[in-house]
Amino acid sequence: MYVRRNIRIKYMLEESWVVLAFAALWSFIAVYVHEILGYRWIVMPVLPVTLIGIAVSLYLGFKSVSAYNRWWEARIALGGIVARSREWAFQVRSLIFNDTDIAPPDVVKELIYRHLAWLYAVAYMLRRTSRLKASNRTRIFRHRRIDHDTPTMHQDPASFGRFLTPAEYAAAQTYRNPPAYLIRRQAETVRELARTGYLDSVRQYEMIALLARLDFGHGICERIKHTPFPRQIAYFGTVFTWLFIVLLPLAFLDVFESEAGTEHLSTILTHEFMFSLVPFAMLISWIFFMIEKVGDSSEDPFEGGVNDVPISALFRVTEIDLLQDLGETNIPSLLEPVDDVLY
Repeated sequence: MYVRRNIRIKYMLEESWVVLAFAALWSFIAVYVHEILGYRWIVMPVLPVTLIGIAVSLYLGFKSVSAYNRWWEARIALGGIVARSREWAFQVRSLIFNDTDIAPPDVVKELIYRHLAWLYAVAYMLRRTSRLKASNRTRIFRHRRIDHDTPTMHQDPASFGRFLTPAEYAAAQTYRNPPAYLIRRQAETVRELARTGYLDSVRQYEMIALLARLDFGHGICERIKHTPFPRQIAYFGTVFTWLFIVLLPLAFLDVFESEAGTEHLSTILTHEFMFSLVPFAMLISWIFFMIEKVGDSSEDPFEGGVNDVPISALFRVTEIDLLQDLGETNIPSLLEPVDDVLY
């Protein structure tokens, strides 16, 4: 997630210089052909292009809102997982007891460590594949900033294996969905605690219900991850944007020619005035292009991209809270933004 308040200009230019160059060249050619070569027939009436621009802007607005809703649902799901993780630690510390004793420290540690393994297994499932290309530098759109070998990207099962025993880690790797296996192991441990008298039926139900809510949050994330943004919406948004960019200078010829006629400019001044449409075409083309890319970059919030939900940072905060609750001294530090991006 890009966390700097203002996006650096160099990042924006890296993404949009192609459309700026195309708009400048194409609008210059349109004016040259119209004014210097005298091919007046290339002019398009401004009204149809205006209607196309309105339609494209409405379509891009719908696309951007739909993409943002996916991003926000992902953020809510992860926020729920983080909050319930703290609730799980609270339950483990306070609900497990019998008439004479509290929960054994090794059992408390096992339940919390396995939960941390579950958290990072969820991150592993969400990050192990990506449609984005790896890149060693920040790109606002389309590119992942950190290469797949970086541990904080959680594309290696070792990211969750460090909290498990060797036997349990080996067993988790045999499952297609390691988080499902780990949540089941948590339920088995809770059942064993109930059998040995450390939980009554009410407390056992509360802990199992919380595990179910955690698993439900993971299910929401999986649904978003494995359900691509409808390609017909994304693809035609790009097509319509470029169609409007191509037609825009041809419609501007009509507008600028009418304005020059109103002012009764000389031939030389008319030519100079007509070429002034180039920067306006560049500006409007850039605006439409950026609107389309903002929606495009928000479509899939779990790809490890610059604009995605910061899974690693959220789960690191949770890890710190749970380890401190256990009284651990080897506490990791918070993840810091890398080139203005928090992962």
